[in-house]
Amino acid sequence: MASGFTNLHRLFLQAAISRRLMTEAAALELYSQVCNLTEEPFDQDNFTDLITQMNEGLNSVELEFRRSQDEVTGAPVIALTNTNGQKTAQVATGYSSTELEYFKHLVEAMVMADDEAYCISSTAALHETGNIKTSEGKPVTLTKRDAEVLLDRFVADKWFIRSGAGAYSLSMRALLELQTYLKETYEEQIQECTLCMEIITKGQRCQVAACAARLHHHCASQYFKNMNNKVCPTCHTNWSDKILIGLSDRTSAPSKVRKRRQRKTNGAGGEANNEGEADNQGEAAGDNDEESDEE
Repeated sequence: MASGFTNLHRLFLQAAISRRLMTEAAALELYSQVCNLTEEPFDQDNFTDLITQMNEGLNSVELEFRRSQDEVTGAPVIALTNTNGQKTAQVATGYSSTELEYFKHLVEAMVMADDEAYCISSTAALHETGNIKTSEGKPVTLTKRDAEVLLDRFVADKWFIRSGAGAYSLSMRALLELQTYLKETYEEQIQECTLCMEIITKGQRCQVAACAARLHHHCASQYFKNMNNKVCPTCHTNWSDKILIGLSDRTSAPSKVRKRRQRKTNGAGGEANNEGEADNQGEAAGDNDEESDEE
């Protein structure tokens, strides 16, 4: 890896390792600073070439810079990821086996959340400390106080995002670095945006239950901007931007884990009809204490 790298490559990589996930604007600023330190000429047009060169060198150590767009803002982002997507071992650096089991348990709760909420409340996350088991089925001991500290650490390490209402969801780092693991482990639950084909956990969905159309907010905005009457890109029915995937920043998630039922495949649409489909997901998720199917 190091043989083909200059000081510019090494300094940029060192800084990227500490950040892991950046907006592309921040990455360009970092590139400019590194060029200044190494007395190399800065040319924004050379940034893509730099990333390509670094990925060629990092391939042997299962690292890669991946580019995408932030699910919420649509801003271009870049993440340094571990390409060994068959497992969540890349998360283990700095975490104990118990902490990693809790991480995996929370990821499952988010992905399996009822009505495509793709999140878990802080109350539910702490409650789940009593339900963690190893792959051998042995109980895992984790106090709620330790779990609180660990949740803050998952956010600080950019694996999770914490909303204004206290709900935890997967960050862009998690979606990029764990994409193979997520797709293979939760094949029926993980959705892709109909337009950009990236994983979607925050966005909009078609009001027709059997339709597979799912759109990031920024993808929907771009797609519909010149349409007088918005229609689904898949089934061509009227499109409502009120039927959400994920929760808004101020919407509370259920206080207990509610996992979605197994979807039944539909021959025409290819998508499943979820029990309890709601026209307004925020309203459905707001019934925190009255409706909670314990796992």
